[in-house]
Amino acid sequence: MAALLLADATAASAASRSLAVPTLLGRYVLTFDDARIPEAELRELIVLSPHLAGWTSTAVAPRLERCVVDDPAYLDCGSRTPAAPNFLWNARVNVARGLATRAGLERLRVPDELVPVVAWLLRSLAFSLWLEETRLDFHTTGRAEALARRYEDVDPARACGDVMKEIAAAGAVEQHELAALQWHNCVNDAYRGKLGEYPRSAWDRFLAARGIVERVIE
Repeated sequence: MAALLLADATAASAASRSLAVPTLLGRYVLTFDDARIPEAELRELIVLSPHLAGWTSTAVAPRLERCVVDDPAYLDCGSRTPAAPNFLWNARVNVARGLATRAGLERLRVPDELVPVVAWLLRSLAFSLWLEETRLDFHTTGRAEALARRYEDVDPARACGDVMKEIAAAGAVEQHELAALQWHNCVNDAYRGKLGEYPRSAWDRFLAARGIVERVIE
């Protein structure tokens, strides 16, 4: 979250200011009165917005395959698959960043309206981290059994038995593709139904209580 680029707040009028965050398609803008909520506080809380929860990775951990060429934390990206010499190093960078995001969410002090939002994001992020850590264990050990471990009441061996059989019988390259796509999506679907949707009403109550107006500009 600390790496999120926030545009400088600018005065919209004598009583209101605007805080803008770049998105993939444009900008997300909150207009607020800093007499009702300090700018510094809003800068910390804006990452909890439903419009940013996925894009800023507060709800999901980076995938093992993520590698940014100009980011010094990563070594040479190569093919971004287990065949790449630095795949495991870069995969661990992504897991570490997911863990750091979770720690940041746990430290964040929020108003009462946003407690359900943080709780939902932490559950979502914890599960997403488990998905990536489980796949990392699979690639580190080469044991397909690693993908069968349970998460809460989700049992991949039962929910995704057909995919598990395919992975056990596949070669190394195909195993990676199956684990990254079919296994990941199958287990994700099994859990997301239990997680439910982002608590949008809680975010809306927060905006209303502090007179904040949001806009998505594409």
